Amino acid sequence: MSNFTVKIEGLASLISSLDANAIAQDIDHITEAYTRKMANESAESAPRRKSKLRNSIAASVQKEAPLHWTYGSDLPYATRQEYEHRTKKGFIRNTIAKNEVPYRNKIVERLNEMGRG
Repeated sequence: MSNFTVKIEGLASLISSLDANAIAQDIDHITEAYTRKMANESAESAPRRKSKLRNSIAASVQKEAPLHWTYGSDLPYATRQEYEHRTKKGFIRNTIAKNEVPYRNKIVERLNEMGRG
């Protein structure tokens, strides 16, 4: 199975100094939203010979632990399509890279809102 992980590292020390439950819950919601967004965008960009790959990516979002969401595909050829497809699109890697900064900015924005409120 091909899975790509979306999670935040180094957040534990920040959360321990603030209202841990509220922050963790807010950031978990942001992480879920961005993971689903990236899964849908990856599915849209996937090679479309058949819809199986596209559907498997969009439906694969799972919560592994608090602040830890994954998506990918259970199809045996998913990794091959990602890394070896003739177009060299990297449909999952490029989607993650495109969303990395907006995802981080959204978390920073939310933390700033909490600090002001």
